[in-house]
Amino acid sequence: MFSKLLQTLRCALPAACIVCQQASGRDYSLCEDCELALPKLGECCQRCGVELKGRLSYESLCSSCLLSASTFDSCRAAFPYASPIKKLVGSFKFSARFDIGYSLSRVLSKAFNTHYSGTGKPQLLLPVPLHTKRLRTRGFNQSNEICRVLSSHCGVTTAYSVLKKIRSTKAQTSMNSADARKSNLRGAFALSPAEALKDISHIALVDDVVNTMATSEAISRLISAQQDCQIDVWCLARASR
Repeated sequence: MFSKLLQTLRCALPAACIVCQQASGRDYSLCEDCELALPKLGECCQRCGVELKGRLSYESLCSSCLLSASTFDSCRAAFPYASPIKKLVGSFKFSARFDIGYSLSRVLSKAFNTHYSGTGKPQLLLPVPLHTKRLRTRGFNQSNEICRVLSSHCGVTTAYSVLKKIRSTKAQTSMNSADARKSNLRGAFALSPAEALKDISHIALVDDVVNTMATSEAISRLISAQQDCQIDVWCLARASR
């Protein structure tokens, strides 16, 4: 109970800017100048969201997406996974800096609202789940916290318990190949109950950092097997492969 109260206070009472440590002057802990100075993504692949940066592409698709189809429809991020975002996200995840998570999520919520301006927003947010073993160690699921902000500022309901991680896996970053990453996640996720997605035609899958897309693809295949729907992936930061 105390930790939840502390988390709420950290978000509700913004103190110093998470970047420059000066007063933010806003209702989240990121001053206007620092927010403007944070790294931004350039032209990205319209499917997987990776920054192209001179990569071979055709009609705004990277070579990987041209060669293989994905189950999800798109991936979008607020930031590239670069300094200082990498350090900030790490502090959020591993040091329970909820003020950082809240502030970066507020920026993501702006991107989310802008993207769907004039079009239909997803009907449901699904946070990428943690296995209970990891959840006990960390004490919270960072994707849940991001979804709380998106729900509040974008007006989309979050289904916190529908998607579950039922098998503990090694870190995807420790896998050396696409086949290894796919094998590592096989049977790792489940939908419970599957009926929760009935009549849902548009879902946003939410994570903190997207790297290889293996997790997003595994979950998207699971969802698509149960429900025919559009799946957009949203994250705080997109790493370059």
